[in-house]
Amino acid sequence: MMKSLVAGVTALSLTLASATTAHANGLDRDDVGKLLLGLLAVGVVGAAIENNQRREERQSQSRSSGSWADLNQPRPRHDNRRDDRRMTLPSDCLRTVETRFGNLRLFGERCLQRNYRFAASLPERCEVRVFSDNGPLNGYDPLCLREQGYRTNRRH
Repeated sequence: MMKSLVAGVTALSLTLASATTAHANGLDRDDVGKLLLGLLAVGVVGAAIENNQRREERQSQSRSSGSWADLNQPRPRHDNRRDDRRMTLPSDCLRTVETRFGNLRLFGERCLQRNYRFAASLPERCEVRVFSDNGPLNGYDPLCLREQGYRTNRRH
């Protein structure tokens, strides 16, 4: 629809431009005003057409996703047990480390690699390096992991 509108406006403008004689002195104020008004009108019509197309797309999406007929359609099954295993960290790996700034809690990297099958898929943004009294330790920040959806297998 938009292509045919642009093609029609272009053809009309070329027709009108060739029908008038060329002025040697250029455009005066009236001609510039008419030109700007014409461009503005074309832009408004184009925006209205695009807005109408977006509205139709939204209505068709809402009809397809919200109807009662969709309740009988098969839905993708999520295996929550597998997700639970993947997102549950062993509580044995949660350590408290003494630093000169105080005690910090972290999941030890080596412990997770040994006891957690999905250690390679932990988020990199949660990795930390802590300098303790016994030297540097690599691990993961428990608060960051919790924000990413991980939890421990502790039982209260």
